[in-house]
Amino acid sequence: MRLVTLSVSVGCLQSKQILKEKERETQQRTKVEMADSHTHLDLFQDLAQVDSAISYGVSTIITCGVDTKTNFRSLELQDGRHIFAALGVDPEHLSGMGKDEIDFNMKLIRERRGQIVAIGEVGLDYKITSEKEEIAKQKSAFSGFLKLAKELDLPVCIHSREAMSDTMEMVEESGAKKVMFHFFSGDEHEAMRAASKGYMISIPPMESSKRRRVIKAVPIDNLLVETDSPVASATPRDVERAIRMVCEAKGLAFDKTAERLTLNTKRFFNIRSPLMRI
Repeated sequence: MRLVTLSVSVGCLQSKQILKEKERETQQRTKVEMADSHTHLDLFQDLAQVDSAISYGVSTIITCGVDTKTNFRSLELQDGRHIFAALGVDPEHLSGMGKDEIDFNMKLIRERRGQIVAIGEVGLDYKITSEKEEIAKQKSAFSGFLKLAKELDLPVCIHSREAMSDTMEMVEESGAKKVMFHFFSGDEHEAMRAASKGYMISIPPMESSKRRRVIKAVPIDNLLVETDSPVASATPRDVERAIRMVCEAKGLAFDKTAERLTLNTKRFFNIRSPLMRI
C-alpha cells in the first residue's frame, strides 16, 4: 500500500511539474510578437478566438475580403491597431459576379484607400475551372486589380492555384512592386523567381517537404507567415506553427525569426506601429 501511495504521489508531482513547465513556456511565448499576414476574420462566429490570439502575441493581423459582403465586413473589423483590412475579389467568387459588381468593389477600394493596407485577395485559380470564358474573366479582373494596386500604391495579396506561370507573367507585366503570394503553393524555383523580383512568399502552418524546400531557398527578407484562418487553420494563434517551420528550416532561434517576420509584415503593409517591447 505504501509503495502505491508513493507511486501516486510521484506521479502527481511529475504532472504538476509538466504543467508548470508548459505554463512557463506559454508565458515566454506571449513575450514574442507575431504577425499573421492573411486571415478571413469575417468567417469567425466568435471573435473571442481572435482576441485570444492578440493577447497571445499575434499583434498584427491582416483580414482579407473576397467579395462585396466580406469587403464591407473587413472594413468593420479593422481597428488600425491590431487588425488591418485588405479588400479584393478572389477568383473563386468571380463566377457569380457581374462586371458592375466587380467595378463597384474597385470603386470601394479607391474610396477607402486610407482605411486599408492592401488589395487582396485577388488572382487566378485554374483548379476551379478549365473553361476559357471563366479563365478570361479571371484574367480581366486580376489585371484590373493589379493596375489599381499600382495606381493607388498599395500592396497586392495574390491567390494563385495551379496557375503560377500565368500569374507570375501578369504580375511582372503589370509592374507591381509590392506583391505577396498568399499560401504559396509553387516549388522552390518559382519561389526564387518571385523573390528575385522582390515579391513576398507567404508560408501557412502546413508542413510539407516541398514547402520546407521553398523556405530554405528563399531569403528570410522575402518571407511572411499566415494562417488563412479559419479556412485552413483554426485561429491566428496557429501562425506560431508557421514561424516554427521557418526557424527550423533556416536554423534560427524562434524569437529572432518571429521578430524578423513581424517586421517583414509591417514593412510590406506599411504598418507603422513599432515592435512591442514587453
